[in-house]
Amino acid sequence: MPSRSLRVLIGEDESVTALGLEQDLKSLGHTVIGIAADGATAVSMARTLSPDLVILDVRMPHLSGLEAAVRIHEERPVPILIITAYSDADTVGEAVGAPVFHYLVKPVSAAQLGAAVAVTFARHEEWRAERQESHDLRRRLDDRKIIERAKGILMEREGITESAAYRVLQRTSQSRNMTMADLARSLLAAEELMKPSPPRPSTGGGGARGAAETSRKL
Repeated sequence: MPSRSLRVLIGEDESVTALGLEQDLKSLGHTVIGIAADGATAVSMARTLSPDLVILDVRMPHLSGLEAAVRIHEERPVPILIITAYSDADTVGEAVGAPVFHYLVKPVSAAQLGAAVAVTFARHEEWRAERQESHDLRRRLDDRKIIERAKGILMEREGITESAAYRVLQRTSQSRNMTMADLARSLLAAEELMKPSPPRPSTGGGGARGAAETSRKL
């Protein structure tokens, strides 16, 4: 179970089912911050209320629960739990391709709901950690490439070795209280500004001068 009370948004078009879920969630220590009777309203409420977790039915008016899940997660990643009466292969297959972290088939007991909320929340936390790790890895690779380019500029401009160029970047970044990657980006930006401008294209003056020269010869 999550170690804290969660603010939960419910998307369910059957009012009796929605009220039952609300009572079960309250008994589990969570707070229901809103109930949406259709998918479009669920997307709107998720945007304005910023829930900790969203529970959606699949078949809802205006927008299906799975389509709503995609839109909600695109705007702000949040744990999403599907609770539905449908368990056919097509529906389950569609759910697999959506940002859904757990799937329950009705009817659902309070105990099942509690376990599903815990699993949904934990899986989403794992997803967030993996995404952050992937982002950090890409950033480190990009930083390394930028630093390599900056070293190359220093080596060519100052006539120094690679290790010496690295030490220059290291000392300068420390003295300016900035990362080597940020310093390298500044160096590359300055180098770009110092490049000579390309020659401006001819505006046709040459043709006029040629015509004048021909006229004089005549």
